[in-house]
Amino acid sequence: MGLILLLILMTLTFAQELTLYRVLEDTLKNNLEIKALKHELSAYEREYLSAKGALFPSIKLEEVFTRTDVASYVLFTKLNQERVTPADFTPSTLNNPRPVNNFETKLSLEVPLWLGGKVRAIKNASLYRKKAEEKSYLRKEEEVLFKAYETYLQASLAKSALDVSEKNLEDAKEHLKLAERLHEVGMALLSDVLRAELSLKKSEEKLKEAQNNYKLALKAIELIANTTYTDYQVPALNACPSIDLKELKEQALNKREDLRSMEDYVRVYREQYRASLSDNLPQLIAFASYSLYDRDTPFGSDGSGYMLGVSLSWSFNTGLSPLQRAMSFKDRERALLERRELLKKAIVFAVEKAFSEYETALSSLESARKRLETAQEVVRVLIVRYENGLARVVDLLDAQTQLENARFDYIQALYSCNLSYGKALLEAGMIKEVLK
Repeated sequence: MGLILLLILMTLTFAQELTLYRVLEDTLKNNLEIKALKHELSAYEREYLSAKGALFPSIKLEEVFTRTDVASYVLFTKLNQERVTPADFTPSTLNNPRPVNNFETKLSLEVPLWLGGKVRAIKNASLYRKKAEEKSYLRKEEEVLFKAYETYLQASLAKSALDVSEKNLEDAKEHLKLAERLHEVGMALLSDVLRAELSLKKSEEKLKEAQNNYKLALKAIELIANTTYTDYQVPALNACPSIDLKELKEQALNKREDLRSMEDYVRVYREQYRASLSDNLPQLIAFASYSLYDRDTPFGSDGSGYMLGVSLSWSFNTGLSPLQRAMSFKDRERALLERRELLKKAIVFAVEKAFSEYETALSSLESARKRLETAQEVVRVLIVRYENGLARVVDLLDAQTQLENARFDYIQALYSCNLSYGKALLEAGMIKEVLK
């Protein structure tokens, strides 16, 4: 047993401290939710490249085989194969030609010169959607980092609770020794010793519970960071950082990535509006092709020829479908602008609410600190009085219970204050730059 305790103590002594910075870094690199979001970003990048590719010429290679005895087709097929003879123009041959085979190899090029601005509008819409999703990703990244921060705080709280439980156990042992010593000299009853033993058993039980909670808290950190921390220990809570409401408000409307994302989505709808209207505008396309013709083999070249041209088309839907589709994007744009204004107000409210919760937590922390100091003084006085036969062990153990509760209340208040601090940073869009 002594060897096991020695090994445990050596492990705790040489364990490295797991910092918040390390956890956040590992979360950014390894968190599975963030990895999934990055794959989604990659999909939007590819959609943009796909839309951008529509600006480039399209090339098409074809190989077509035909066999026909239709008079006009037979004549023109032979012309393309460059094997027409005077005999082909006799009435009997023209009216009743023999079947002819043709292998046509065709390489064509098509260039959209102007499609009413549709291609460029679609490209721009894809670009703004990609930018919007990148900003949405950054906001979701902040939310994941806050989860990691909260999980780290819970582990720090569990470590603080473990330290408090160990301190409570030490106090319980001291009280038992005091009761036994006074009982030996006839200044305390046997019941005092038994009550002190019960208090010690309860402290041992709470210590075991705190140890298990701390182990689970470390596992929770490993889960969200997707990283194993075998030889690391999380430090206990020690202080609560300060924040300024004015700075939070100033930064919130500039740094909230979800708000900036909505601004890009407004641009998406504007480009989609232009793309829909372009369906009613003229479309100009240039094209070129080069063909090979052969009667016997694919890709053969009995004859060849090229064609260059420009195509101008203009269609108009009498049901006004393109116009109605365009107006639907205008309606979506107006709706999004209203939601953006709502989000701005909601952000300011959320920042004020988070700061109010932070102030409440800070006040509770100060109150808990004072209660802890008072409880410590009460226990100190009662120990002196009990040693001099002026107080009962029941009074001492009751005061010790109040001290233990005050210790737990203090670390809980410290946790709540740090958590409120993180929430305020999250609502202001500052959690990444401040915590890292």
